[in-house]
Amino acid sequence: MTSTLPSLLISIPEGVLDLGWGHPSPHLHPTEALQIASERVLSQQSTVPLQYGAVQGFGPLLEGLAHFLSSQDAYGNLPVDPASLFFTAGASQGIDLATTIFARPGDTVFVEEPTYYLIGRIFLDHGLKVVGVPTDRDGLDVDALELMLQDGYRPRLIYVIPTYQNPTGATLTPERRHRLIQLAQRYGFTILADEVYQLLHYGPPPPPPLTTMDDPDHGCIVSLGSFSKILAPGLRLGWVHASSGIVQRFVDSGVAASGGGLSHFAAAMAQSTLDLGLLQENLDNLRRVYTMRRDAVARILSTDLAGLLDFNQPDGGYFFWLTLADGVDADELLPIARKAGVSFRPGTAFSSVGMFRDSLRISFSLYDVGDLAEALSRLGQAIRSA
Repeated sequence: MTSTLPSLLISIPEGVLDLGWGHPSPHLHPTEALQIASERVLSQQSTVPLQYGAVQGFGPLLEGLAHFLSSQDAYGNLPVDPASLFFTAGASQGIDLATTIFARPGDTVFVEEPTYYLIGRIFLDHGLKVVGVPTDRDGLDVDALELMLQDGYRPRLIYVIPTYQNPTGATLTPERRHRLIQLAQRYGFTILADEVYQLLHYGPPPPPPLTTMDDPDHGCIVSLGSFSKILAPGLRLGWVHASSGIVQRFVDSGVAASGGGLSHFAAAMAQSTLDLGLLQENLDNLRRVYTMRRDAVARILSTDLAGLLDFNQPDGGYFFWLTLADGVDADELLPIARKAGVSFRPGTAFSSVGMFRDSLRISFSLYDVGDLAEALSRLGQAIRSA
């Protein structure tokens, strides 16, 4: 039977190069590695991957992932305890579950301005009040955060993307990380640290995840990682990295108790890629390809589009944040750009109050260098028309 229903989240009109999607290219999916991994899982003639999984997650992968992360420069080569991990069905599901555990309807959640454009919908689904905190090129403005707390704001949660922020690409400095944790401890809020780009650095590694700075016994940080960015998003597999007390709250959650380990079969697949050395191989390839794409975009922006916009080159992740010159409005530019055969996410999509009308986000993850060059040529044409 032929279905008319969509198969994928992504949808791009014919003839348009859409830089708005922060998705990996289909050509970068390690299909051969995943085929080898799945055959290995099923050829062992074990029913374990097909049963309900252990509540905290597939034990071999908890141990395998802990060892893998401990070996990564982006984790400071610091030891990761398997007991400090909990598997989720992707980072978005992890954020939703964390919100269920740590907040109640009517509570306030702080987010960065700008922030990931879909996060507000998760918080609004939970009946939370979303309040933005200013950022700059070093990430969350902790001085502004402290003033808001002193003025009487009492958030239950703060959602931050400390490394290669979406959309700006900024990385929170070590000093600001320490101050953020101190404020969380003083004012009693939980930090949801969306650190899914932590391993995608294109040069020197970033500061280690926030959890590595947390109190191991009385923590305030829920760090979220994801195999979507380093293996394949269709696996719907991610992890929480947190103190023992916080992990226990995830283990005790109703959804985990009822259904067992989340994405259990995908976890068995991921463990197989670790055993065979395929995960590190894929991560190395992603860094190599994304470095070339990032460099190509930066070169074109600084030459062919010089004078039309300002930008900072990201050290990792997927995104460039562009600020348009001469008062060009990104929302008004968007239909002009689409007529020219290119699209993007306007800055207002990343604000809880409609800020950043002169800004836009583009991603270099979906297209190869040739298509990126063509897309930016079309974007330059649209900006000049505007």
